[in-house]
Amino acid sequence: MSTPDTKSPATPPITEPVTDPPNPRASNISDTASATHPEKPTSKWISSAEDVAAALADRFFGEEGSSYSKEEERRLRWKLDLRLVPLLWFNATLGYLDKMATATCALYGMKEDTKLVGDQYSWVGGAFYFGYLFWCFPSASLLQKFSIPKTMASAQVVWGFILIGMGFSNNFATLIALRVLLGLLEAPIVPGNILVMSMWYTRPEQSLRYGLTYTGLSSMFTGPIGWAIGFIDNTWYNPWRAFFWILGTITVVWALILGYFLPDNPVKSKFLDEREKAIAIDRVRVNQTGIENKQFKREQFIEALTDVKTWLMVAFNLCISIPNGSLTNFSPLIVNGLGYSAQRSALLMMPTGIIQTVSSYICNGGVFLMAKHYPRHQVRGIFIIFGIVVGMIAVIFLYTLPITDLNSRLAALYMSYFYFGPYVVSLSLVSANFSGHTKKVTVNALIFIAYCISNIIGPQFFKNNQAPLYPLGVGAILGSYVLSLILIVMFMVVCWAENCRRDRRDEAARERVHADTDFRDMTDKQNIHFRYIW
Repeated sequence: MSTPDTKSPATPPITEPVTDPPNPRASNISDTASATHPEKPTSKWISSAEDVAAALADRFFGEEGSSYSKEEERRLRWKLDLRLVPLLWFNATLGYLDKMATATCALYGMKEDTKLVGDQYSWVGGAFYFGYLFWCFPSASLLQKFSIPKTMASAQVVWGFILIGMGFSNNFATLIALRVLLGLLEAPIVPGNILVMSMWYTRPEQSLRYGLTYTGLSSMFTGPIGWAIGFIDNTWYNPWRAFFWILGTITVVWALILGYFLPDNPVKSKFLDEREKAIAIDRVRVNQTGIENKQFKREQFIEALTDVKTWLMVAFNLCISIPNGSLTNFSPLIVNGLGYSAQRSALLMMPTGIIQTVSSYICNGGVFLMAKHYPRHQVRGIFIIFGIVVGMIAVIFLYTLPITDLNSRLAALYMSYFYFGPYVVSLSLVSANFSGHTKKVTVNALIFIAYCISNIIGPQFFKNNQAPLYPLGVGAILGSYVLSLILIVMFMVVCWAENCRRDRRDEAARERVHADTDFRDMTDKQNIHFRYIW
């Protein structure tokens, strides 16, 4: 397999820090004749162990002179956005809806009706993540072996019926059991979203779409629904039971929609014609991460476990997710403790979603714009640091302000949700910096194990006898912000040092596209052309 002709027009090296170089096949039609292309691969190169997309891409664009225009690529990207982003957005939002459900239900007497005492409510909140933790690796294996959309949709159907069953709960044991099952069923969702994003979009494109997909807008649903159920006056059931039934029904309906409309991969997508499929595959060559591979590779699994970057991201996610587990379960109770009614407290939680969304848009939108206008600069880590600092300042105010200063405490509580933007940017770092399908799914599983552990730990800092200030819990959030700041700086330094080492040793990195490695399902360590984004 030969590499592109090095006599093609001078271009920036692949070592540009933030953005990936454009694919030379995506050129204006008038430039087609001068574009350079890799030779058509032999059948030996396209084996069952390699990427499922390689054959289709090279059937269209593996010969000299075959190309597509930038306008074609732009139209295709818009078509992908209209189909994929809304599906992935609600997929992510639905998970947050269900995680927030117990907090809203607690406002309407769930703790009393199910006879929760002491710290049992904290354990109900954390139980979800025991199931998530247990099923992280099995779900990663399922996502690799089977259709990603069908795996997620199947889990969501069962998940919806379990939510409906929670509306019939009458004791602590039942709540714990059902919450563990919910966590087990949600384990494939976020990793599945990440894998879908990585197979359809280039690395610079992913950051903006992560920002659009992962928002805090779940509170825009839980707030109005939580307010509306406050009008229920029924002797047979309390409002909190209806809340679970409503969310469960929404989940089942959504699972059917997702399974039908989300394509398995670019090769099997029904909403694209054959040429569009080939363009969709070919344009992500620059990721050097491949599309999809169903074979488990032991050496990639071992590499994931021995890569220092893996454990830095695991530790970062462990710390940055502490606020999520804490605030998700206790924010409505904190607001209720300030003297607001249950209905008013449900509505007052809506701004938390707005702040999460603003944080996500600022951090991910900032990364996107900087990559577009200043492609030589690495900015993801900088925006993560910015979001962490904003959240840290808010938590300091929440910790120190007196309980009588209601408006200021509410503002500080809202702004403490700024952790969400850095968390979402870190997801794009994971998808962009770990190559090789087995390695990617392994790292994703480890990341979400850390996510589970932090969400189990977080609620335990909120002691029932410290309500409504919860000083220990707020202090734990502050500490998690500080540790997150240190860890992301360490990750940035490691990526920078490795890129510098590869720049010094890899003269081949000066070329624009590496067709010998783009679809070979190689890991980032095996692929000398790979450059880390930080």
